Amino acid sequence: MSRKGLARLAMALLCLAVAATTASAQVFTGRIDVTAKDGTGAVLPGVTVELSGVQATSSVTDTRGEAHFLNLAPGRYTVEARLSGFNTYRNENVPVNAGSVIPLEVTLTVSGVSESVTVAAETPVIEAKRPAVATNVSLDELQRIPTSRDPWVVLQTVPGVIVDRVNVGGAESGQQSNYKAKGAGVNQNTWNMDGVAITDMAALGSSPTYYDFDMFQEMRVTTGGADVTSATPGVQLDFVLRSGTNNWRGSGRYYFENKDLQSDNLDPTLAGQITSYNRVNKYFDTGAEGGGPILKDKLFVWGAYGRTEPRLEIYSYTGPSGATFINQTPDCKPLGTSSTVGPNVFAISARDCTKLVNYSGKATAEISNSTRASFTYFRGNKQKFGRSASATRPAETTWNQDGPTEMFKGEINHTFGNSLFATARYAHINSGFSFEPQGGLDTTVYRDDNRVYHGTYYEYTTDRPQDTLAFEANYFKGNHELKAGLGWRRSLVDSSVVWPGGIYSFHRNYPNIEATIVRDWASSGEGLYWNGYVGDTYTRDRLTINAGLRWDRSAASIRETSVPANPLSDLLPAITAPAVKNAVVWNTITPRIGVAYALGAERKTLVRASYSMFAAQLDSNFAATVASAIPYYSYVYWAGTDTNGNNRLDPSEFTTFQGTYGFDPENPLGGNPDKIGKYKTPKTHEVLLGAEHELMPNFGVTGTFTWRKYTDFNWLHFRGVTGADYTQAGTVSGNDPVIGSYNVPYYAVNPDAVPADFGRVFEARDGYTQRYLGFEVAATKRMSNNWMMRMAWSSGANREYFSGPEAQADPTPSPPGTSQFTLLSPNKDGGLVLEQTAGSGKSSIYLASPKYQYILTGAYQAPWGINLGLNYLFRQGFASPYYMSSVPGSADDISGTDKTVLLVSDVDQNRLPNVHSFDARVSKNLKYDRFSLDLDLDMFNLFNASTTLGRQFDSGAGNFNQILEIENPRIIRLGVRVSFN
Repeated sequence: MSRKGLARLAMALLCLAVAATTASAQVFTGRIDVTAKDGTGAVLPGVTVELSGVQATSSVTDTRGEAHFLNLAPGRYTVEARLSGFNTYRNENVPVNAGSVIPLEVTLTVSGVSESVTVAAETPVIEAKRPAVATNVSLDELQRIPTSRDPWVVLQTVPGVIVDRVNVGGAESGQQSNYKAKGAGVNQNTWNMDGVAITDMAALGSSPTYYDFDMFQEMRVTTGGADVTSATPGVQLDFVLRSGTNNWRGSGRYYFENKDLQSDNLDPTLAGQITSYNRVNKYFDTGAEGGGPILKDKLFVWGAYGRTEPRLEIYSYTGPSGATFINQTPDCKPLGTSSTVGPNVFAISARDCTKLVNYSGKATAEISNSTRASFTYFRGNKQKFGRSASATRPAETTWNQDGPTEMFKGEINHTFGNSLFATARYAHINSGFSFEPQGGLDTTVYRDDNRVYHGTYYEYTTDRPQDTLAFEANYFKGNHELKAGLGWRRSLVDSSVVWPGGIYSFHRNYPNIEATIVRDWASSGEGLYWNGYVGDTYTRDRLTINAGLRWDRSAASIRETSVPANPLSDLLPAITAPAVKNAVVWNTITPRIGVAYALGAERKTLVRASYSMFAAQLDSNFAATVASAIPYYSYVYWAGTDTNGNNRLDPSEFTTFQGTYGFDPENPLGGNPDKIGKYKTPKTHEVLLGAEHELMPNFGVTGTFTWRKYTDFNWLHFRGVTGADYTQAGTVSGNDPVIGSYNVPYYAVNPDAVPADFGRVFEARDGYTQRYLGFEVAATKRMSNNWMMRMAWSSGANREYFSGPEAQADPTPSPPGTSQFTLLSPNKDGGLVLEQTAGSGKSSIYLASPKYQYILTGAYQAPWGINLGLNYLFRQGFASPYYMSSVPGSADDISGTDKTVLLVSDVDQNRLPNVHSFDARVSKNLKYDRFSLDLDLDMFNLFNASTTLGRQFDSGAGNFNQILEIENPRIIRLGVRVSFN
C-alpha cells in the first residue's frame, strides 16, 4: 500500500472516530486472526470460517486469506473452516483471553476419503501483537485455586504488584486493599468492568463497589506496556462478566467458616507484644449464576446473585487498668450498654460485620451476522457495621456504612465487510455511600495518649454518579491494522463531613489536652475527561511494530456548596464556596511504540522492546479539595487541662489559644487561602525490554525488565516559600534499643517568608523526579493434561531525587502521610519511596517496592475425581519507618503544630518480617450426566503463621513498637459447588 493510501486510510479512520462521542477503550475481549492456507502454504481466499462456543459467528477470508474475529468474550472456541474441494478443518480448543490476539493458521488439505480433519494443535502461547505486560486469570484459575474470593487477593498473585494486607480466608474481604506496582502511586490504578471504566474518580485507584466472585469469566491485570488504550501507569484491572451461550448452564455455591474452624496463632511471647488482633466469628459466601439461549443463535441471557458476609471479632489488650467497651451483639448491632473488663487480658473490644450483596445480568443479541448488541446491569451494595474497628478505634468510634453502586451499560458491535470493525458503548453508574458513627452525634471525640480514639467519630456522606460514552474502531489493510477511538466521561461528587459537637480533643500527657474546634466540611466537584487515540500494528514476517499516539484531557471544576458556622468559635462562620469552571486542566499527547521479533525456525521465542509515556489521572474532586472556598481543614486550636475528668477539653477549660489552620484568622469569611498556581500534568516515561518463550504447548515463560521515570510532579505547599527559607531549628537525638542511636535535625521556616494568610499554592514541583527499576520472570501453564500453574518472581526499587532545595522545601525527614497532598516518601535524595495506606481496621502500612516477591498458584486433577489446588505468596515485609510525632519544642513552623520527624536514616534498614501465605485445597468432584457436584475443603494460612504486619512506629506513643496487626491464623473453609452444562 502506498504512503498516500495509508495517509488517506488513517485520516478516514480518525474522522470515523471523531464522529462519535466516546471513552477510552478497555480490554475485556479477545480476538482470533485466522489465516487460511493450502498444503503448499499458498493463501486461500473465500474460505468460510465459523466460530462457536461462548459466541457464534462466521466470516469469509479475504484476498490475503485472512478473517478477523474481534470483540470475542473470553472462553474456549471451536473453529471450523470450509472451502469447496478441501477437507473441512476443525479445531475444538482455541482459548481466548481478555486482550489476547490469537494468530491461528488454518491449513486445508485437498479432499480425499475424509470429509473433515480435526486438529489437536493448541493455540500459541506467544502473541506478538499483544503490546501490554499483562496477567490473565482464567475461569479455570478463578474456580480451582483456593482464594479468599475477592479481586484484591488475585492482584497479589500478579508479578510486581504489592498489596497492603494478607487476606486469610476472607477475614479482610469486607474492605478494599490498597496496592501498587512498578512505582506508580495507588491513585493511578484503574478498574474496568466489561469495557467500562468504573474507577471511583473521587478516590482515585479505588473500586466503587465490591463483587460476587462467581460473576467473573476472567480477570486481566495490566502493569505496563505500549498499549495505546491504557490511560495511566498504574495497575489496570479488567473484569469480564460471564454471558449466555447456546447451551443452558448454571452453578451455585455455599462456602462457610466459623471460629470453631479457626486455629490459634497467638503464643505467650507474641501475646505480650501485641495490643490487638482479629478473629473470624463467622463467614459465609453463597450465590448462583446461569444463563442460556432465549432464541438459539440469536438471543442469550445470563444472571448472577451473590452474598458474602464476613464477621470479625476485634480483641484488644486491656492493660494494667482494665478497660470499658461498648457492647455489641454478634451481628454488630450496638446495645447501648458498656462492660468493664479486668486488667491484663484480651477482650472483645468491637465487632466488624460486613454484608456484600451483588446482582448482575447480561443480555446479548446477535442481530445479524455483522451486528451484535448487549445490555449489562450490575448492582453491588456494601453494608458494614463496625467499620474501622481496630486497636485504635474501639466500638463506639466505628461507623455503620451503607450505599449501593449500580451500573447500566449498553453496547453495539458492527462489522463493515471483512476489514472494518466498530464498537460503541454507553454506561451510567450510580455510586455513593455513608459512614454513620455508632457513637452518634450527641457526644464528642477524644484521643488518649496511646493514640486510641474514644466517644464517637465524624459522619461522612458522599454521592458519586458517573456517565461514560465509548467508541472504538479497527481497520485491516495489508500488513497494517489501524485502530482509533475517542472518549468522554463525566464524574460528579458531593461529599460532607460533620464532627459531633464541632470539636475533638487530643491528650498531650493527660490531663493536659489540646482541643481542635473544626468547621464542618462540604465539597462539590465535577470531572470531565476526554481522550482519543490512533494506532497502527504493522506485521511483516517475523517483525511486529505497535505504534500510536494518545490524547487525554482532564478537567476538574468546583460546584457551589456551603457549610454552617461552628458555634464554639467566631473564627469559623458559615461560608459558601462559589463555582469555578475548569479550575484544574491536564492536557497531554503521549506516544507509544513497541517492537517484537520472533526467533527460531518455529518462532517459539519473541524478543520485545517498547517505549511509552503515560499521563496521570485527575481526581474529579481535586479542584474542590485544593481551592474551594470551604477548606478541608478549618481548625482553631486551644490548650488546657481537664478539670472535670471527662477526658475532653470543654470550652470552660480553654486556657491557651494556640492558633488556627486552614484559613486567615484576620479574614474568617475569606475562606480557603489556598490557590491554584502554575502546574503541570504528571507523566511517566517507561522503557521495557523482554523475552517470551513457548517451552511446550500451553506452557510459556516471560522475562521483563522495566525502567520508569516519573516527572512533572505537583505539590501543595506554602505560597512563596522555598527550600532557602528553611533553617535548622533543632535536633532530635536519642538511643533506642529498637532504632539504635539517632541524631536527626529538623527545620523551621523563616517567619518573614510566610504569607500573611498562611495560604498554600498548588503548582509544579520543579526539580523533583522518581525512578523505578525492576525485573520480573513469569511462567504460565494453561489447564491441559490435568494440571495448570502460574509462577512468578519479581524485584524492584522506586527512589526519589531532588535537583536542589527548591524541589524539597522543608528538608526535615518525615514519614509519608495518607493525604494526597503529603509527601509520598521520607524526603531524601536517592531514598526509597514509601506510600502510606490505611483502611478499616488496619494499622498504618508503608508500601515500598519489595526486593523479592514470589508467587505460585496451581491445580491438579488427580484420579477418582480428586482435585488439588494451592496458592502461595512469599515476599519481603513492609517497611518500618520509625518516627517521633509532636517533637517537643518544634512548634515554630507555619502550621503552629509540633513536627513529626523520621528517626531512621534509611527507611529500608528496618523491615517487618517476610510474609509467607500458603493456602491449599482438596476437592472431590462427582458427576452425573450434565450435573456436577464439588465438595471443597480449603485451608488458609496452612502453616498457621503469625507474621507481624503492623507496628506502632511512633516513638512518642505510649505503646511504641507494640505489634498492632498480625496475619490471621489458619482457618478451614467448607464449600459446596453444584453446576450443570
